[in-house]
Amino acid sequence: MLYICHAQDAMKDLSDIPFFFIIGRPRSGTTLIQSLFDAHPNVQMPWECQLILNLYSRYGKIRVWTEEKLMDFYHDLFRQWQFHVWPIEKEKLRKELLACKGPTPYSTVCKVVYNNYISFFDKKEIMVFGDKNHGYSIYTRRLKKIFPEAKFIFIIRDYRDNFYSIKNVDFELPVVSLVVYKWKYFFLKVTEDARNDSGSYYFIRYEDFVADPVAQFRKLCEFVGIDYVPEVFDFYKVGEEVKKRYPADVMAKHHASLFKPVSAVNVGKWEKYLSPRMVKIADHVAGKVAGQAGYSRKYVKASPWIKLQALPGICYAKGLYFLTYIIDKFPYRWRERILNRGPLLLARTFARVSPSEKKPQ
Repeated sequence: MLYICHAQDAMKDLSDIPFFFIIGRPRSGTTLIQSLFDAHPNVQMPWECQLILNLYSRYGKIRVWTEEKLMDFYHDLFRQWQFHVWPIEKEKLRKELLACKGPTPYSTVCKVVYNNYISFFDKKEIMVFGDKNHGYSIYTRRLKKIFPEAKFIFIIRDYRDNFYSIKNVDFELPVVSLVVYKWKYFFLKVTEDARNDSGSYYFIRYEDFVADPVAQFRKLCEFVGIDYVPEVFDFYKVGEEVKKRYPADVMAKHHASLFKPVSAVNVGKWEKYLSPRMVKIADHVAGKVAGQAGYSRKYVKASPWIKLQALPGICYAKGLYFLTYIIDKFPYRWRERILNRGPLLLARTFARVSPSEKKPQ
């Protein structure tokens, strides 16, 4: 059964509800924590969709909204990846967006969208909006500009287990140096952004969370500003309802283990399933950052041959982030077209010149 969220209806009340973001690399436990917060009666946390930043370049500077601009925003929403699977009442959303006509911050318009998401869990008073998105990890400063009150939960996982998990679900190119460089880039970027605003950031390791989920989630609730509710750990019991709502291929590929109780069974699998060569490359790319994140390298020194094998993935990742920086400055429509097609074309090109690792058994 679906439960409609009954949050505050007035725009002024919505603007007072704070936002928090769950960030980190894919396959690091971000969806697990999202699911726990989604099950909380005082949190509104929809399915992942990068609409806030995607639409910011076109609508973020609007201070006084016209009906035409609001309808443009409404139609652009449904062009966003994954938004079409959100359970919402379209006509209700349209009317509430049109009610924003006049002087309304972009942040409040976004909150109207999130407020219309229909959760699988019963909701009471909504005290905080939440969002989980891996891509937001490198845009926390921009999100702070949109939502000055925003808080960030950054979850990090052992880079070798992270690679093993990504490799097994075919989430992105399964090249160890590429995946680990992205892991390092995310960690360094979030760490840098947190230096001048440490009170807005909470760092947590996946391994620590699954080892003692109750104690760890209590701390996360305190950080976000809500009471701990033990019933959230029954989140997996709505699994069948969720599977009916969302695309089967997405659920099977990315969230097959989501509807099970929290477990530490996937910790340390890299030691059994990754070859020594993979681990050597991973340790080399992670470098001293591994220790900064709380992980010990098995191989501290790398041979010239290992360094050479790691180079293509490192270069590809650096090029990808440089292009992201450039494309980010393009007009909205150009940026949308490039981001919809560009990453896939680049990945296919790189895959041709740099064969993927063999899938572990």
